[in-house]
Amino acid sequence: MTTLADVTLHTVPVVDPQSSLAEAIALLKADPLQTVVLVGDEMYMGILNAVMLESSLIPTDVDLATLQVGPYVRPTRPLRPETTIADARAVLERKGVLALPVVAGNVYQGVVTRAELG
Repeated sequence: MTTLADVTLHTVPVVDPQSSLAEAIALLKADPLQTVVLVGDEMYMGILNAVMLESSLIPTDVDLATLQVGPYVRPTRPLRPETTIADARAVLERKGVLALPVVAGNVYQGVVTRAELG
C-alpha cells in the first residue's frame, strides 16, 4: 500500500505567527500552489490558502501590514506520512484545495498536491 511517505512533497513559503498578514498574502499570491504554511517553534500550526482570501475572515478596511498572520491562519488538520494515497486524494477533493500539509508528529514536512497522487 502506497502512502505519503513514498511521495515527493512540495515546498511552499513558511511564515511564523508574528509575520504580517500583508507579507503572508504576498507570498501566497506569488506561490504556484497559493499556499503558505504557518510554523511556530518548529511546529506546524496551520495554512493560509487562496480559499481563505475569498472568505470574510480577512479584514478589508485595515492596513494588513499592521496585523499578524497568526489569527488568520486556518488550523487545517494535516495529513500524516502514513496516510494512504487514496485517502489523501479523497481529502484533497473533499476540501477543494490545491495542496495540503504533511506533518510527522507536529513537524511540518511539506505539502502534497493532486498531481503527486495520480
